[in-house]
Amino acid sequence: MDWLTPLAGLVGVVVGAVTSYASTHQVQKRQLAETRLAREEAERAAVVAANAQALTALLRHIRQMPSDSSLADFPSREYERLTEREETWSKELFEYLEPARVAALEVRDESLRTLLVEDLTRIHDWEWVDLGPHRNIREWLLADTVHHLIACVFAWRRGDTEMPEPNNRYRRFKEAWEYEEERRRIEREELEAAQREPN
Repeated sequence: MDWLTPLAGLVGVVVGAVTSYASTHQVQKRQLAETRLAREEAERAAVVAANAQALTALLRHIRQMPSDSSLADFPSREYERLTEREETWSKELFEYLEPARVAALEVRDESLRTLLVEDLTRIHDWEWVDLGPHRNIREWLLADTVHHLIACVFAWRRGDTEMPEPNNRYRRFKEAWEYEEERRRIEREELEAAQREPN
């Protein structure tokens, strides 16, 4: 009967070791998950901060957009000054777009990253878009596009399941851009078809 006591002690040690290992493993697993989550949260916060900074700087520049020289009759000297201001503003716009594009590429969420990159491209190409009756509010069309992007970035930061609904000016600008892109595509195809035809 003496051999039962050491065996019981050995079983107790083994069970204790297994229990201790299992609980230590669970704690380590939980700590690793919490560390990963904290790292992802810190990364997301840094990405949001970079995007917010770049987009608000872009928004400030858009709000300084000069009057549209094509909308009204100006004396020739004033017209020249205005067109110079428009050219300068357009060149400076690219300096604000580049940091916004770089910040957009840091976003891990593919749908948000695509939205940012595509809308920043639209802002970049705004001059070749025929805004028609909305030309007199071109500043607001561009500004509300950026406002929508900022709202989407912070919705992603909060972990919202859906992105905010686009505002009306954002939709108008996007539709005008898409119409112009389609018109140019058709023109290109017609030109290519004409060039392929025998003389």
